[in-house]
Amino acid sequence: MSEEESFSICTSCLGNDKHVRMIKQDNGAECKQCTRPFTVYRWGNRSASNKLNKTLICLTCARAKNCCQSCMLDINYGIPTELRDTALKLAGLEPMSLLKSSTNREVKAIMADKLQESFSKQDKDGSNENKARELLMKLAEKLNAKEKPREIEGPTDSKVVDSANVSKLSKKLPFGNSLESEKHPEITSFFIFGFPKDLPQYLVTKYCGEYGKVKGIVFNHDSRCGFISFEKRESAEAFARSIDDNGLNKNKKTAGLLVLEGNPMRVCWGKQKPLAKTSQENKQISLVVAKVMKQLAEKDRNAENIKTTSSPISTSKKSKVPQASSDKSSSKRVKPQQVKYKALKEDFEI
Repeated sequence: MSEEESFSICTSCLGNDKHVRMIKQDNGAECKQCTRPFTVYRWGNRSASNKLNKTLICLTCARAKNCCQSCMLDINYGIPTELRDTALKLAGLEPMSLLKSSTNREVKAIMADKLQESFSKQDKDGSNENKARELLMKLAEKLNAKEKPREIEGPTDSKVVDSANVSKLSKKLPFGNSLESEKHPEITSFFIFGFPKDLPQYLVTKYCGEYGKVKGIVFNHDSRCGFISFEKRESAEAFARSIDDNGLNKNKKTAGLLVLEGNPMRVCWGKQKPLAKTSQENKQISLVVAKVMKQLAEKDRNAENIKTTSSPISTSKKSKVPQASSDKSSSKRVKPQQVKYKALKEDFEI
């Protein structure tokens, strides 16, 4: 089979179908490697995508690099050619890519044409070939082993496990507590959440230190929550009172709003509990924190709207009642009377 009638395509690009229909186009495109026109093949692979696959480089460059014309990976092991050649160099073996680097692409193509004639006649050392095979087989197994569990297990199993763990953690965290000291008489710690990930911790420690000695501060910036604990109950109550009376908390039944240098956060009474450990749990809890922050902001807006609308309604009822009666009386008085038409002369027939 001549070069125009043959091709170098791996099995993954061809697909699992036994019968593959291909469209052949002579001199259909320019080779991505040597810029020469070459025979382009197009075919469909239903397992990969609905689009047609096609060859990107000519057969000469594919044979010189020992790669697939479509995906440009190694034709036998399915690994990147650069990784393959560097692994062979580290092992003291010659690389499989026989194309030498050149600034002129035409020179590179001529060199590939010369190498093409010697592919079938070239005899390599058996020991080196076996070493290269063993090395590349191990490399291909390791690269493919990382991809197989993702395809077999699927992303849904890990997500279900993570969501179950996160739901347990989020239920243990006291998002629904408030700053009412009477409901939590024995606690000296607070649950803080909603702060940005880049918030410096010294801002919180400085603010808390103004009301008493701080026993400890635990921050998890990835999950955007943490705990603050005081040594004495008096200092804890003073801290809660300062947040409750800062003018930002009209709804006393939810966690108090605290703003430090333009960074909003919520604070409420809560016993210290373990936070998330893995990065996935931190991401999920940060999403829960963002959702709770939005819900609390909506509750505050609703509370403000109820207070603002309650005062004008009472006054409007008193003022609107006499107006309605006056409008009715005026509407009765100002009823338009029907005016009869009176002709100046009597009508006559023609």
